[in-house]
Amino acid sequence: MFVLHQGAVAFDRAAIAPQQLSFLLCIEGNGIEQQALLLCESIRRFGGRYGGSPIIAVSPRPDVPISARSRERLSEMDVEHVSLPLNRTGSAYLATNRIVAGAWAERHLSTAYIVVLDSDTIFATEPAFFCCDAGARPVDVKGSTSAGPADPQESYWQHICEIAGIGIEQLPRIYTATDDVRIRASFNGGFTVVRHSCGILQKTAEVFLASLLADLRPRRGEAVDVFASTGYVGREAAEFWGSSQAALSAAIAAQASELLIYDDRYNIPLHLLKPNCSNRVAWPHCEPILLHYHWLAQPEHRASLLRAVRCFRISDAWLRWLSEQLDIPPVA
Repeated sequence: MFVLHQGAVAFDRAAIAPQQLSFLLCIEGNGIEQQALLLCESIRRFGGRYGGSPIIAVSPRPDVPISARSRERLSEMDVEHVSLPLNRTGSAYLATNRIVAGAWAERHLSTAYIVVLDSDTIFATEPAFFCCDAGARPVDVKGSTSAGPADPQESYWQHICEIAGIGIEQLPRIYTATDDVRIRASFNGGFTVVRHSCGILQKTAEVFLASLLADLRPRRGEAVDVFASTGYVGREAAEFWGSSQAALSAAIAAQASELLIYDDRYNIPLHLLKPNCSNRVAWPHCEPILLHYHWLAQPEHRASLLRAVRCFRISDAWLRWLSEQLDIPPVA
């Protein structure tokens, strides 16, 4: 696999036709339920030419059902809701949901491309998607990645690559999105564009489920919990943190001949960006396309979310819409 940077290819690559692309996300009757609805509405309202593309919201654990009103709202937005027992692992690590949903989508959807999204993301304006085997963003911080042979995580990544049937050197070197550390390629699972025919999502599930069976945990023994979009995940899930992205990255290396790294307008990690006294954040000044807000939509953090997004070039209409959705007054 070789890495392509968006700036070099944006004008000489064909765009994916809206009818050839499906959006895929998970929805369950827990903290992600309202997040998923917000994401779907953002696609329909602000997705531009992709605003009418198919959206599939998957509930991979039917024993965690969404409400009747949420089902109605999905129908009103022309979102296909699929409830199937896809996640039978019993794992506390709920990124498993996204992985099994992706594998199901590759087996059953007919569009040439699939865009996999975390439920706690939101579109601010029309995206541009380009034809390529895979497209992604680097992980935000080094975390559970490996910087090379001397890294404590190297052994874990070697095991993951062995399961995927590749050598670890097949992972290209990239830089993390926020702390700018050079690592073996690890891509954020919250935003991935895949060419259906490459089988990347099914390979991701194959690698991840095998690693789960082998009890491979990148953060084994670390007495540190993780605060995610719906709160603390618990010690067991925290030990697996980063494993879904490792499986995805190895699957891309195994199945794709080329990768497009999307630019800084995509998957912006709002939870890591703190506005300074001049109302600026340590991120390239841009018009954002996809925001990843994590826990900032929780009631006690919503004002911080609005302050953070106002640091970007973003329309007043979008800000008013978000304020209405979060039921808080706009921040001056």
